[in-house]
Order: sequence, then C-alpha cells, then structure tokens
Amino acid sequence: MTMNADQQSRPGLKSGRTSEFTLFFKVKPGHGQQIREIFQQPGYEERRKEMGARIGTLHDARWVLFDDDTRLMFATNFDGDWDAYIDDFASLIPESFDAVMQHAEDYPGIHDPNIKDYVAAHQVTAASYLRAIPDATVKDLKKALRVQEAFQRLLDEAS
Repeated sequence: MTMNADQQSRPGLKSGRTSEFTLFFKVKPGHGQQIREIFQQPGYEERRKEMGARIGTLHDARWVLFDDDTRLMFATNFDGDWDAYIDDFASLIPESFDAVMQHAEDYPGIHDPNIKDYVAAHQVTAASYLRAIPDATVKDLKKALRVQEAFQRLLDEAS
C-alpha cells in the first residue's frame, strides 16, 4: 500500500487502483427499522445492481446497522479519485443515498455544498486494506469476463 497526494487530504487507503471507503454514522433515535425497510422493499435488489452499474467504479457496497440500530456503517471499495466518487453519488444516485442517509444524525443532504466535508468527517481509514487484484478496475474485470465468456463460446462451438 502506498500513499499518494490525494490520500493526504482525503481519508482511506489505496491498494493499486482501488480505494477503501468506510463511513460511520449515528442513527436518529428510532430510525433503524426505517433503514432496514428501505433494503427490504420489493425490487430493491435490482435497483441496487442498477445503482452500482451507474456508478461504474464501485466494487462492492454494504450498509450495516449495529449497536442496537443506533449506528450505521457504509463501506465500499472503488476505483479512482475520492472526490469523483462522491460526485457520482450526488449526480448518479442522489435519491438512493438520501433515502438511507436522511435517517442519520446531522445529514445535510447529498446536494449540500459541504457534503464532502460531512463525508470526510465520518470516514475512518482502515488499519489495513488488501485487494486480491489491486490493479484491476471494475471496467477491467467486466472486460475480462466478457473475453472469457466469448472464449468459452468459441471452445464450446469447436467441440
């Protein structure tokens, strides 16, 4: 793991071309169930996949309620620049992020001019971060899967 200039101003570790991103929030009293209900809505799983595809640099994402639903963790791994990643949430999936985050204390809204400061204030840098294939971006991995699938089709057709 190496630090770059961007990491000096923004939290999070990098492994190759991918960064870790872990946020912790206090949940408004009594709002834990409302957060759970967002993730249990019919069709949410499909919308979640669409949101990840829209962002395009997102490797994975998880929301975790803990401490008796009084705290919320949002953790992801992403390719590229921290600021661009936050911009993607604001421009590509603002309603989805706001739907969950409205239940966090002091959340200003994704379009607030100080949203990046709010996010950075709630981000905790991992003590350690490892990616199995650190230089493979989401785009690289999707391309590799398409190539593998095409190659497999050729093999299947040849036999």
